[in-house]
Amino acid sequence: MRVNFLRSADLILLGAVTVLTVAGIVLMGLEGLRSESIWMQAVKQSLFLVIGFTIFFVFSRLDLRFLRTRSVWVLLPYIVTIVSLLIVLFLGVRVRGAASWFHIGPFTIEPIEFVKISVILLLAKYFSLRHAELEQFRHVFISGAYVGIPVAIAVFQPDMGAAVVLSFIWFGILLFLELPKRQTIFLIGSGVLVAAFAWVAVLAPYQKSRITSFARGEDPQGTGYHARQALIAVGSGGFFGKSFDEPTQASQNFLPESTTDFIFAAFAERFGFAGISVVLGAFAVLIWRIIRIASGATNNFIRAIAAGTALLFFAHAFIHVGMNLGLVPVTGLPMPFMSYGGSHIISGFVLLGILESLRRHQAQLLLGQEVDIETV
Repeated sequence: MRVNFLRSADLILLGAVTVLTVAGIVLMGLEGLRSESIWMQAVKQSLFLVIGFTIFFVFSRLDLRFLRTRSVWVLLPYIVTIVSLLIVLFLGVRVRGAASWFHIGPFTIEPIEFVKISVILLLAKYFSLRHAELEQFRHVFISGAYVGIPVAIAVFQPDMGAAVVLSFIWFGILLFLELPKRQTIFLIGSGVLVAAFAWVAVLAPYQKSRITSFARGEDPQGTGYHARQALIAVGSGGFFGKSFDEPTQASQNFLPESTTDFIFAAFAERFGFAGISVVLGAFAVLIWRIIRIASGATNNFIRAIAAGTALLFFAHAFIHVGMNLGLVPVTGLPMPFMSYGGSHIISGFVLLGILESLRRHQAQLLLGQEVDIETV
Protein backbone atom coordinates (compact mmCIF):
# COMPACT_ATOMS: atom_id res chain seq x y z
CA MET A 1 0.00 0.00 0.00
CA ARG A 2 2.80 2.41 0.94
CA VAL A 3 4.70 1.60 -2.29
CA ASN A 4 1.59 2.21 -4.40
CA PHE A 5 0.99 5.52 -2.66
CA LEU A 6 4.56 6.70 -3.25
CA ARG A 7 4.26 5.73 -6.90
CA SER A 8 1.12 7.80 -7.32
CA ALA A 9 2.31 10.78 -5.24
CA ASP A 10 3.85 13.82 -6.90
CA LEU A 11 7.41 13.21 -5.77
CA ILE A 12 8.72 16.20 -7.73
CA LEU A 13 6.43 18.53 -5.79
CA LEU A 14 7.45 16.89 -2.51
CA GLY A 15 11.09 17.23 -3.48
CA ALA A 16 10.71 20.96 -4.13
CA VAL A 17 8.99 21.48 -0.77
CA THR A 18 11.69 19.46 0.97
CA VAL A 19 14.43 21.65 -0.52
CA LEU A 20 12.69 24.81 0.73
CA THR A 21 12.06 23.51 4.24
CA VAL A 22 15.54 22.02 4.64
CA ALA A 23 17.12 25.27 3.37
CA GLY A 24 15.37 27.20 6.12
CA ILE A 25 16.29 24.69 8.83
CA VAL A 26 19.96 24.58 7.73
CA LEU A 27 20.18 28.38 7.92
CA MET A 28 18.57 28.41 11.38
CA GLY A 29 20.93 25.68 12.51
CA LEU A 30 23.99 27.63 11.39
CA GLU A 31 22.81 30.88 12.94
CA GLY A 32 21.75 28.92 16.01
CA LEU A 33 25.38 28.07 16.73
CA ARG A 34 25.70 31.68 17.89
CA SER A 35 22.20 32.11 19.32
CA GLU A 36 20.33 29.72 21.61
CA SER A 37 16.96 31.22 20.66
CA ILE A 38 17.57 30.65 16.94
CA TRP A 39 18.79 27.11 17.68
CA MET A 40 15.45 26.45 19.38
CA GLN A 41 13.71 27.81 16.31
CA ALA A 42 15.61 25.26 14.21
CA VAL A 43 14.46 22.48 16.55
CA LYS A 44 10.85 23.66 16.46
CA GLN A 45 10.96 24.08 12.68
CA SER A 46 12.12 20.47 12.35
CA LEU A 47 9.10 19.44 14.42
CA PHE A 48 6.82 21.55 12.24
CA LEU A 49 8.30 19.84 9.17
CA VAL A 50 7.53 16.37 10.56
CA ILE A 51 3.98 17.44 11.48
CA GLY A 52 3.52 19.05 8.06
CA PHE A 53 4.61 16.02 6.08
CA THR A 54 2.45 13.79 8.27
CA ILE A 55 -0.58 15.99 7.59
CA PHE A 56 0.22 15.98 3.88
CA PHE A 57 0.33 12.18 3.69
CA VAL A 58 -2.86 11.80 5.77
CA PHE A 59 -4.82 14.33 3.73
CA SER A 60 -3.55 13.05 0.39
CA ARG A 61 -4.67 9.51 1.20
CA LEU A 62 -8.16 10.61 2.22
CA ASP A 63 -10.94 10.83 -0.34
CA LEU A 64 -11.81 14.54 -0.16
CA ARG A 65 -14.29 14.60 -3.02
CA PHE A 66 -16.99 15.52 -0.50
CA LEU A 67 -15.52 19.03 -0.35
CA ARG A 68 -17.01 19.61 -3.78
CA THR A 69 -20.41 18.10 -3.07
CA ARG A 70 -20.98 18.92 0.60
CA SER A 71 -21.13 22.64 1.24
CA VAL A 72 -21.08 22.31 5.02
CA TRP A 73 -17.46 21.06 4.91
CA VAL A 74 -16.46 24.25 3.11
CA LEU A 75 -18.60 26.70 5.08
CA LEU A 76 -17.68 25.28 8.50
CA PRO A 77 -13.89 25.88 8.21
CA TYR A 78 -14.61 29.38 6.89
CA ILE A 79 -16.85 30.24 9.85
CA VAL A 80 -14.46 28.72 12.41
CA THR A 81 -11.41 30.52 11.03
CA ILE A 82 -13.25 33.85 10.79
CA VAL A 83 -14.39 33.52 14.41
CA SER A 84 -10.82 32.68 15.47
CA LEU A 85 -9.62 35.75 13.58
CA LEU A 86 -12.10 37.92 15.49
CA ILE A 87 -11.07 36.39 18.81
CA VAL A 88 -7.38 37.00 18.16
CA LEU A 89 -8.17 40.59 17.18
CA PHE A 90 -9.48 41.31 20.68
CA LEU A 91 -7.72 38.72 22.86
CA GLY A 92 -4.60 37.78 20.92
CA VAL A 93 -1.00 38.55 21.77
CA ARG A 94 0.37 41.70 20.19
CA VAL A 95 3.73 41.26 18.49
CA ARG A 96 5.29 44.32 16.83
CA GLY A 97 1.96 46.11 17.14
CA ALA A 98 -0.17 43.43 15.43
CA ALA A 99 -2.72 41.25 17.25
CA SER A 100 -2.26 38.16 15.07
CA TRP A 101 -1.27 35.32 17.38
CA PHE A 102 -2.54 32.97 20.08
CA HIS A 103 0.00 31.70 22.60
CA ILE A 104 -0.33 28.01 23.50
CA GLY A 105 2.55 27.01 25.74
CA PRO A 106 5.84 27.45 23.86
CA PHE A 107 4.04 27.77 20.52
CA THR A 108 2.04 30.48 18.79
CA ILE A 109 -0.80 30.03 16.30
CA GLU A 110 -1.57 32.56 13.58
CA PRO A 111 -5.22 32.09 12.51
CA ILE A 112 -4.89 34.18 9.33
CA GLU A 113 -2.80 31.39 7.74
CA PHE A 114 -5.72 28.98 8.09
CA VAL A 115 -8.18 31.64 6.95
CA LYS A 116 -6.34 31.61 3.63
CA ILE A 117 -7.13 27.89 3.24
CA SER A 118 -10.81 28.34 4.04
CA VAL A 119 -11.10 31.29 1.64
CA ILE A 120 -9.51 29.30 -1.21
CA LEU A 121 -11.88 26.37 -0.58
CA LEU A 122 -14.93 28.63 -0.36
CA LEU A 123 -14.06 30.51 -3.55
CA ALA A 124 -13.41 27.23 -5.37
CA LYS A 125 -16.76 25.86 -4.23
CA TYR A 126 -18.60 29.03 -5.18
CA PHE A 127 -17.04 29.48 -8.61
CA SER A 128 -17.17 25.80 -9.53
CA LEU A 129 -20.95 26.12 -9.58
CA ARG A 130 -21.13 29.52 -11.28
CA HIS A 131 -18.20 29.66 -13.68
CA ALA A 132 -20.52 30.25 -16.64
CA GLU A 133 -22.25 33.11 -14.81
CA LEU A 134 -19.25 35.32 -14.07
CA GLU A 135 -20.63 37.99 -16.39
CA GLN A 136 -23.20 38.67 -13.67
CA PHE A 137 -21.86 41.28 -11.24
CA ARG A 138 -23.64 39.72 -8.28
CA HIS A 139 -21.34 36.72 -8.28
CA VAL A 140 -18.30 38.99 -8.22
CA PHE A 141 -19.81 40.96 -5.31
CA ILE A 142 -20.83 37.87 -3.32
CA SER A 143 -17.42 36.24 -3.70
CA GLY A 144 -15.84 39.58 -2.86
CA ALA A 145 -17.88 39.73 0.35
CA TYR A 146 -16.56 36.31 1.38
CA VAL A 147 -13.03 37.65 0.99
CA GLY A 148 -13.82 41.15 2.26
CA ILE A 149 -14.69 39.96 5.76
CA PRO A 150 -11.25 38.50 6.61
CA VAL A 151 -9.55 41.32 4.70
CA ALA A 152 -11.29 43.91 6.89
CA ILE A 153 -10.34 42.03 10.07
CA ALA A 154 -6.74 41.73 8.88
CA VAL A 155 -6.58 45.48 8.26
CA PHE A 156 -7.66 46.16 11.84
CA GLN A 157 -5.12 43.75 13.37
CA PRO A 158 -3.22 45.34 11.49
CA ASP A 159 -1.81 42.81 8.99
CA MET A 160 -1.72 44.58 5.64
CA GLY A 161 0.36 41.81 4.08
CA ALA A 162 -2.39 39.24 4.68
CA ALA A 163 -5.04 41.66 3.41
CA VAL A 164 -3.10 42.14 0.17
CA VAL A 165 -2.55 38.39 -0.28
CA LEU A 166 -6.23 37.52 0.25
CA SER A 167 -7.30 40.21 -2.23
CA PHE A 168 -4.71 38.97 -4.72
CA ILE A 169 -6.00 35.39 -4.43
CA TRP A 170 -9.60 36.49 -5.07
CA PHE A 171 -8.73 38.67 -8.06
CA GLY A 172 -6.32 36.06 -9.43
CA ILE A 173 -8.90 33.27 -9.30
CA LEU A 174 -11.40 35.51 -11.08
CA LEU A 175 -8.89 36.16 -13.86
CA PHE A 176 -7.94 32.48 -14.02
CA LEU A 177 -11.61 31.58 -14.52
CA GLU A 178 -11.80 34.13 -17.35
CA LEU A 179 -13.64 37.03 -15.76
CA PRO A 180 -15.18 39.17 -18.56
CA LYS A 181 -13.24 42.30 -19.52
CA ARG A 182 -15.93 44.70 -18.31
CA GLN A 183 -15.89 43.27 -14.77
CA THR A 184 -12.08 43.23 -14.78
CA ILE A 185 -11.88 46.93 -15.60
CA PHE A 186 -14.51 47.67 -12.97
CA LEU A 187 -12.59 45.74 -10.30
CA ILE A 188 -9.32 47.47 -11.13
CA GLY A 189 -11.00 50.86 -10.86
CA SER A 190 -12.65 49.85 -7.60
CA GLY A 191 -9.30 48.65 -6.26
CA VAL A 192 -7.75 52.05 -6.97
CA LEU A 193 -10.58 53.79 -5.10
CA VAL A 194 -10.30 51.40 -2.14
CA ALA A 195 -6.54 51.97 -1.99
CA ALA A 196 -7.07 55.74 -1.99
CA PHE A 197 -9.66 55.45 0.79
CA ALA A 198 -7.34 53.20 2.81
CA TRP A 199 -4.54 55.74 2.51
CA VAL A 200 -6.74 58.54 3.80
CA ALA A 201 -8.81 56.78 6.45
CA VAL A 202 -7.34 53.36 7.33
CA LEU A 203 -3.54 53.24 7.25
CA ALA A 204 -1.70 54.20 10.42
CA PRO A 205 1.06 56.83 10.24
CA TYR A 206 3.84 54.24 10.57
CA GLN A 207 2.35 52.24 7.65
CA LYS A 208 2.27 55.35 5.47
CA SER A 209 5.83 56.10 6.53
CA ARG A 210 6.99 52.69 5.32
CA ILE A 211 5.46 53.29 1.91
CA THR A 212 6.72 56.85 1.51
CA SER A 213 10.24 56.00 2.67
CA PHE A 214 10.29 53.12 0.20
CA ALA A 215 9.04 55.32 -2.65
CA ARG A 216 11.57 58.07 -1.92
CA GLY A 217 14.44 55.77 -0.98
CA GLU A 218 15.04 57.88 2.12
CA ASP A 219 15.57 57.45 5.84
CA PRO A 220 18.00 54.49 5.92
CA GLN A 221 18.30 54.85 9.71
CA GLY A 222 14.56 55.08 10.32
CA THR A 223 11.68 53.33 8.60
CA GLY A 224 13.96 52.23 5.76
CA TYR A 225 16.57 50.66 8.07
CA HIS A 226 15.36 47.06 7.77
CA ALA A 227 15.18 47.16 3.98
CA ARG A 228 18.64 48.73 3.82
CA GLN A 229 20.19 46.03 6.03
CA ALA A 230 18.50 43.29 4.00
CA LEU A 231 19.91 44.72 0.78
CA ILE A 232 23.40 44.89 2.32
CA ALA A 233 23.10 41.25 3.39
CA VAL A 234 22.05 40.09 -0.08
CA GLY A 235 24.86 42.02 -1.76
CA SER A 236 27.57 40.86 0.64
CA GLY A 237 26.85 37.20 -0.04
CA GLY A 238 28.53 37.26 -3.43
CA PHE A 239 28.28 34.15 -5.61
CA PHE A 240 28.97 31.38 -3.09
CA GLY A 241 28.19 33.18 0.17
CA LYS A 242 30.22 33.66 3.31
CA SER A 243 32.18 30.97 5.08
CA PHE A 244 30.81 29.65 8.34
CA ASP A 245 33.36 31.52 10.45
CA GLU A 246 32.63 34.89 8.85
CA PRO A 247 30.24 37.24 10.70
CA THR A 248 27.01 38.13 8.94
CA GLN A 249 24.45 40.90 9.19
CA ALA A 250 22.17 38.43 10.98
CA SER A 251 24.79 37.12 13.43
CA GLN A 252 25.73 40.69 14.38
CA ASN A 253 22.07 41.64 14.85
CA PHE A 254 22.07 44.22 12.07
CA LEU A 255 19.49 42.22 10.09
CA PRO A 256 16.25 41.89 12.10
CA GLU A 257 13.90 38.90 11.88
CA SER A 258 16.54 36.92 9.99
CA THR A 259 14.61 33.66 10.30
CA THR A 260 11.19 35.04 9.38
CA ASP A 261 10.58 38.26 7.44
CA PHE A 262 14.17 38.53 6.17
CA ILE A 263 15.19 34.90 5.84
CA PHE A 264 15.77 35.31 2.09
CA ALA A 265 18.38 38.01 2.73
CA ALA A 266 20.01 35.99 5.51
CA PHE A 267 20.15 32.91 3.27
CA ALA A 268 21.57 34.95 0.37
CA GLU A 269 24.31 36.32 2.59
CA ARG A 270 25.26 32.88 3.92
CA PHE A 271 24.96 30.87 0.68
CA GLY A 272 25.26 33.54 -2.01
CA PHE A 273 23.75 33.67 -5.48
CA ALA A 274 24.28 29.91 -5.89
CA GLY A 275 22.22 29.19 -2.79
CA ILE A 276 19.31 31.45 -3.61
CA SER A 277 19.29 30.06 -7.17
CA VAL A 278 18.60 26.64 -5.70
CA VAL A 279 15.85 28.05 -3.46
CA LEU A 280 14.17 30.03 -6.25
CA GLY A 281 14.51 27.04 -8.57
CA ALA A 282 12.79 24.79 -6.03
CA PHE A 283 10.04 27.37 -5.61
CA ALA A 284 9.56 27.59 -9.38
CA VAL A 285 9.22 23.80 -9.53
CA LEU A 286 6.63 23.91 -6.73
CA ILE A 287 4.53 26.48 -8.60
CA TRP A 288 4.92 24.52 -11.86
CA ARG A 289 3.63 21.31 -10.28
CA ILE A 290 0.62 23.11 -8.79
CA ILE A 291 -0.19 24.76 -12.13
CA ARG A 292 0.17 21.34 -13.74
CA ILE A 293 -2.55 20.06 -11.41
CA ALA A 294 -4.75 22.98 -12.44
CA SER A 295 -4.19 22.39 -16.17
CA GLY A 296 -4.98 18.68 -15.83
CA ALA A 297 -8.03 19.15 -13.61
CA THR A 298 -11.31 17.60 -14.74
CA ASN A 299 -13.49 20.28 -13.12
CA ASN A 300 -13.44 23.90 -12.01
CA PHE A 301 -13.37 23.02 -8.31
CA ILE A 302 -9.93 21.42 -8.48
CA ARG A 303 -8.80 24.02 -10.98
CA ALA A 304 -9.78 26.90 -8.67
CA ILE A 305 -8.16 25.32 -5.58
CA ALA A 306 -4.92 24.75 -7.51
CA ALA A 307 -5.02 28.30 -8.86
CA GLY A 308 -5.67 29.73 -5.40
CA THR A 309 -2.83 27.70 -3.90
CA ALA A 310 -0.39 28.79 -6.60
CA LEU A 311 -1.49 32.41 -6.18
CA LEU A 312 -1.05 32.19 -2.39
CA PHE A 313 2.49 30.82 -2.57
CA PHE A 314 3.46 33.16 -5.41
CA ALA A 315 2.13 36.27 -3.62
CA HIS A 316 4.00 35.35 -0.43
CA ALA A 317 7.26 34.67 -2.25
CA PHE A 318 7.01 37.69 -4.55
CA ILE A 319 6.36 40.12 -1.70
CA HIS A 320 8.89 38.45 0.60
CA VAL A 321 11.72 38.44 -1.96
CA GLY A 322 10.78 41.91 -3.20
CA MET A 323 10.85 43.23 0.35
CA ASN A 324 14.28 41.67 0.93
CA LEU A 325 15.58 43.26 -2.28
CA GLY A 326 14.08 46.67 -1.57
CA LEU A 327 11.60 46.36 -4.44
CA VAL A 328 8.41 46.52 -2.35
CA PRO A 329 7.61 48.13 1.03
CA VAL A 330 8.41 46.12 4.15
CA THR A 331 5.55 43.93 5.36
CA GLY A 332 5.62 40.80 7.49
CA LEU A 333 5.08 37.92 5.07
CA PRO A 334 6.99 34.63 5.41
CA MET A 335 8.76 32.84 2.58
CA PRO A 336 6.61 29.73 1.93
CA PHE A 337 7.99 26.60 3.64
CA MET A 338 11.27 28.36 4.44
CA SER A 339 10.61 31.04 7.07
CA TYR A 340 10.29 30.02 10.69
CA GLY A 341 6.72 29.49 11.83
CA GLY A 342 4.43 26.53 12.37
CA SER A 343 1.19 28.12 11.19
CA HIS A 344 2.28 28.92 7.66
CA ILE A 345 4.24 25.65 7.29
CA ILE A 346 1.37 23.43 8.47
CA SER A 347 -1.28 25.37 6.53
CA GLY A 348 0.84 25.04 3.41
CA PHE A 349 1.05 21.27 3.83
CA VAL A 350 -2.72 21.11 4.43
CA LEU A 351 -3.34 22.83 1.08
CA LEU A 352 -0.90 20.58 -0.73
CA GLY A 353 -2.46 17.52 0.90
CA ILE A 354 -5.93 18.57 -0.25
CA LEU A 355 -4.64 19.18 -3.77
CA GLU A 356 -2.85 15.83 -3.87
CA SER A 357 -6.00 14.02 -2.71
CA LEU A 358 -8.17 15.68 -5.33
CA ARG A 359 -5.59 15.03 -8.03
CA ARG A 360 -5.47 11.32 -7.20
CA HIS A 361 -9.25 10.97 -7.01
CA GLN A 362 -10.34 13.37 -9.75
CA ALA A 363 -10.89 10.56 -12.24
CA GLN A 364 -13.69 9.33 -9.96
CA LEU A 365 -15.25 12.75 -9.46
CA LEU A 366 -17.22 12.45 -12.68
CA LEU A 367 -18.97 9.37 -11.23
CA GLY A 368 -20.00 11.09 -7.98
CA GLN A 369 -23.44 12.33 -7.08
CA GLU A 370 -23.94 16.10 -7.02
CA VAL A 371 -25.72 16.86 -3.74
CA ASP A 372 -26.19 19.95 -1.67
CA ILE A 373 -24.60 22.14 -4.31
CA GLU A 374 -26.67 25.30 -3.93
CA THR A 375 -25.80 26.16 -0.34
CA VAL A 376 -22.75 28.30 -1.05
